[in-house]
Amino acid sequence: MGKIVVWTEEMLNYIREHYPNEPASDIAEVLSVADTTVSNKAKEMGLKKSPTFNVHNYSGRYTHKYGFKNNN
Repeated sequence: MGKIVVWTEEMLNYIREHYPNEPASDIAEVLSVADTTVSNKAKEMGLKKSPTFNVHNYSGRYTHKYGFKNNN
């Protein structure tokens, strides 16, 4: 079982501000938690990646519009 994260308001605000436009791995590094922990918390908070983020190569999600396969 993984470690239990005690979320502070500062951590939650950081996720709210950065999750839409930054990789979860970058946020996880700043918050010293696992990537999946950030992704799961963002989902729980109702956050989504921005359309701009989703078309960048580092997002891992590409669209046919930009000449890449869509992984969704």
